[in-house]
Amino acid sequence: PCKSRFGFIPFYFLFLERFMKNCKKPCKKILFSLLLITVNFFALYAENFRVAKTHVISIPQNYSEVSANLGIFDALAIKLPEDKTFVTGLELTMKVPQIMTTWRDSVAYSFYDGISPFPTEKLIDYAGTRTSISTIPGKIVNTIYIPLNEKFNIKNNPYAKILEEKISAKNGIIFLRYMLAMKGAPEELENARIQVTARPVLSNEGYFSLEVSKQEEKNENFSIYIDDNFIPSIPQKMLLKEGEHHLFVTGETFRNEVRTFIVEQAKLTSLKVALRGIEPEVKILSPENASIYFDGEELDSPKEPFVITQGPHTVKFTIGDYEITKTFDAINGRSYSVNLNIDASVTEEE
Repeated sequence: PCKSRFGFIPFYFLFLERFMKNCKKPCKKILFSLLLITVNFFALYAENFRVAKTHVISIPQNYSEVSANLGIFDALAIKLPEDKTFVTGLELTMKVPQIMTTWRDSVAYSFYDGISPFPTEKLIDYAGTRTSISTIPGKIVNTIYIPLNEKFNIKNNPYAKILEEKISAKNGIIFLRYMLAMKGAPEELENARIQVTARPVLSNEGYFSLEVSKQEEKNENFSIYIDDNFIPSIPQKMLLKEGEHHLFVTGETFRNEVRTFIVEQAKLTSLKVALRGIEPEVKILSPENASIYFDGEELDSPKEPFVITQGPHTVKFTIGDYEITKTFDAINGRSYSVNLNIDASVTEEE
């Protein structure tokens, strides 16, 4: 299944591969350079080709990894998630059997761009532009990184290969094709299976959404600051770096609201803030059998804070014949708690 617009290419590669085995190092360097030039030349043109089978895997929106087992004449279409905001690249891990490490560089893989028709498991004939071609080295596990945008920040390391050729993935597909790079391979190699695991490389960002509520009678505006930066409107799916952030909401007729929140990588963090007026509030705590009088009016066991006016106020508690009265001055923007504690003391007498 090596049908190609340039039918002589596999034989050209085979010729170079056989010739390189029988020449010395200086000659090998020249031939290897010639091979790279040839690959880059043919990568500029769209080609028609056929595969034995198409495998299709989809990366879910939770960005978890997905895997497939391919033969050496198969193709793999990797569908990127619909929301690619956090996807900066793709990590492919190829796990190959021992026979493929023994016959190193005998199996090649290519990436294609602009693939058509849209890959499905029922199709085997395609057209596309080959962006790169490589052979599988003599390692059981091979890791390849595919950058997809400028946010990709994986650095070069000896344990992985970063694909230098650009893949646009405009149709949301990464297309990978395997092929035999030499003739005379044993049947065991032709029947070998390659386990490919795809995992998205994510940016260190997350979404942040804010919901602000206020009393209906208050029409005044308020201001929002995140990490001391003014935010002109209530953020909905705002991009922020992962980690700790600080929220500050303020207004002339509202109390200042301060929150600390954590943004997780590639996740949505939601926060709700209820704005309160600057009018003072009071909360009264007392035993259930106590009668409570606030500014001379009896209260029916208040459980929640309630709004009061600015100025002096009086709270009176009565339990049977016991009575206690407290006064305080309320100031706008402050909250008060009045707590009745009844205690008993024990002393030792001689």
